[in-house]
Amino acid sequence: MHKIDPRVLKEFATTDRHHEVLDAVIREGSANKAAKYLGCGRRVIDKMLARLEKKAASQGVSPHRDLTHQTAEGFEAKRISTAYKDDGSVALQWVIQEPEKRDIRAKVEAVVDGLTDELKGFKKAVKAPAKVNSDYLAMYMIGDHHFGLLADSETKMAGDDDDWDVKIATQILIDATERLSKRVGDAEIGVLLNVGDFFHADSSKNETTAGTRVDVDTRIGKTFKLAGRLFQIIIDKMLEIHKKVVVINVRGNHDSDMACHLSSCIDLLYSDEKRVSVLPNYSKFIHYQWHNNLFVFHHGDRIKPEQILQTVIKNLDDEWAQSKNRYCHMGHIHHHVEREYGSMLFSAWGSLTATDQWHSDSGYGAERSMTAVVYHKDSGEDSRVKIKVGK
Repeated sequence: MHKIDPRVLKEFATTDRHHEVLDAVIREGSANKAAKYLGCGRRVIDKMLARLEKKAASQGVSPHRDLTHQTAEGFEAKRISTAYKDDGSVALQWVIQEPEKRDIRAKVEAVVDGLTDELKGFKKAVKAPAKVNSDYLAMYMIGDHHFGLLADSETKMAGDDDDWDVKIATQILIDATERLSKRVGDAEIGVLLNVGDFFHADSSKNETTAGTRVDVDTRIGKTFKLAGRLFQIIIDKMLEIHKKVVVINVRGNHDSDMACHLSSCIDLLYSDEKRVSVLPNYSKFIHYQWHNNLFVFHHGDRIKPEQILQTVIKNLDDEWAQSKNRYCHMGHIHHHVEREYGSMLFSAWGSLTATDQWHSDSGYGAERSMTAVVYHKDSGEDSRVKIKVGK
């Protein structure tokens, strides 16, 4: 069976890792030798080559199958007809082109490549802390971060002069996490909790999940890639402080789909790091039980605390009975509110995000902050640390 020359695939590589793998295959002469050189499995190399070959073929390029004419930019081959001579050479060939269409699976694969720029197992391990206290867990609350939002102080009311874009959002979250990590102590477990709406838009249409148009800083693919890098920096920092890191991405009303993609990609990136676990977020309800503590997570949109309480008691009756300390963590309203319902403490957490034009025009605003809460395995909440930004 003939295979495509990897040099042909170079033109269809879109990430640094694509180029690194192709260069290794070309230089070493085979996928097997390239895998040994790069320190990864042969199957990983084969999968990447297959994806790139499929991409090339969709654009009319597969020389070992007599396809040599690439489609126009933004188009793909809809139908190809080839007439052969008696000797097997090509007599005539018709290539019908159409605007490029990508199915959901292809989009997810592209997102994975864009996030990691590397293959499964390439993530280097972070050195674990020398000493931790197994009695404690520290939970870092990322409020509605609206990564990708564009807020320009010139378009907002006087006095609201805080800008927001992906660069600002990145630096502020890194700084806040860094400061919190230095003050939470030596808790064995660090939980990175995104309470939802981490992303401002949920699609390349610059719309929320429900279809509301929003102001964005850059294209969705770049936003996702930068978010992946941001989470990697934060998780690696937490791995220096905590023996174990648990990542929780709650699905918000702005980013219900993007939140799922983010968790899948982080899980892939840290697949060989046994100290990191990513909780599944297929449901808008997520729960995590740790010793005598039950944590429930929901963004808080279109549901009341009483409804959440009823759902928890109904579906998590064993966990409820086994836990004396019960907490529900939410976002959505961008400011900190707490109230106890039926022996469960409900907390909506504040956000670091600046207001956009719509919220500024509507008179909305709140303290911008990020909080870390430390819990004891038996007695529950032990202490809190809050970092404020802005005025």
